[in-house]
Amino acid sequence: MRFLFVSEYYPPMHMGGAEISLKLLVEGLAELGHDVTVLTPNYSSPSTSVERMEHLRVIRFKSPRRLLFRERARKASSEAYRGNRPLFYLQLGQYIRFSSAELRRRTMELLRREDFDVVHANNLESILAVSQIETSALKVAHLRDFALLCWNRGLNKGGTLCPGCSAEQVRECMGARLTAPLLSYQIHRRRAVLENFDVLIAISEFVKGQFMRRLGMKSSNINVLYNPVGDRVLSNLSKDEARRLLGLPEDGKVVLFAGTLSEMKGAHLVLRLAERLPEYLFVVVGTGPLRSAFESSRLPNLLYVGYKPIETLRHYYRASDVLVVPSLWHEPFGRVVVEGLANGSFVIGSNRGAIPEVIRWAGGGVVVEPEVESIGRAVESYFDSPVSVERARRRVLKYSEEYSLRFTRLMR
Repeated sequence: MRFLFVSEYYPPMHMGGAEISLKLLVEGLAELGHDVTVLTPNYSSPSTSVERMEHLRVIRFKSPRRLLFRERARKASSEAYRGNRPLFYLQLGQYIRFSSAELRRRTMELLRREDFDVVHANNLESILAVSQIETSALKVAHLRDFALLCWNRGLNKGGTLCPGCSAEQVRECMGARLTAPLLSYQIHRRRAVLENFDVLIAISEFVKGQFMRRLGMKSSNINVLYNPVGDRVLSNLSKDEARRLLGLPEDGKVVLFAGTLSEMKGAHLVLRLAERLPEYLFVVVGTGPLRSAFESSRLPNLLYVGYKPIETLRHYYRASDVLVVPSLWHEPFGRVVVEGLANGSFVIGSNRGAIPEVIRWAGGGVVVEPEVESIGRAVESYFDSPVSVERARRRVLKYSEEYSLRFTRLMR
């Protein structure tokens, strides 16, 4: 089959797990012998470039988007977000419309020259772009978050599920006044685009359920395909070797937190856990708004190592006994869960979003309320009676190996 993947980002330019999963998918399809093309903006050069590998071509087209990712632009966007959220989201809406129009134009140009069996939209802007294209190819939309339903992409209202961006909810969430009806109208216009796709893929049953509930969609209209892990995230070391490499005590009881240091990720709970459980070593990998609290901590059993690339993070996964995922917001998937399991960490995850679903599917973990007492008891329980995660590790790896094949089976 001939596949065309349209994406606003593609590694090395990426904003999160969506791009990691996409890269694993296209490389897996190419290994299966399919002809795969990725169409994405060029963020590193003012010209179009084409990378060719066996059965895989990556077209990075010339785009003014690259100017928006300079440090000055990032800082300006951050300031606008903090200073006036409604204004930021109105500006963001304009940017999304520009970006999706550019992606649509470039995709149509390519479709006029070449034939494809499948056209795949990876995220919000590409979904908006591909939805308006008429083609004989099968059109596929990947539902990786809630950007079609919600301005903050997470249906997140202080850790609870927001009912949606009505004008009233927009006023409450963003502090918007006169702009609330416009913001609500813009987000509701996005909802109808899924009717223009032949295949819909959600990254979890949780995501599927939210789209069904909010858009009145049938269960049979949405397929579920969990995110995979790749070889790059797998440590090739034993637990003892990983601990020696990282300078961690070989006989210690190591509890890991990896991710954004924010309250919505539950990072603040780790500080309190370390204070409550002095006999365990809490290792924290990541950066974010709460970084200063970890840098200034004097707790002897708290080791903050900052941000680490996946080539190093994988060894922290391997070196840890337990990985805590105490998110307060409703994660659409929770990639850190499968990355930890794939490296042999027992996972203690919150009962939010898709985290319980992924833990129960794979095994090798427990689900708790994201508060200090519940997580603390789960940590103590694990070390009192350690549980093997080997079966869960094999399940995650086997599913990941079959990921591209599972994807092709959904093309109908």
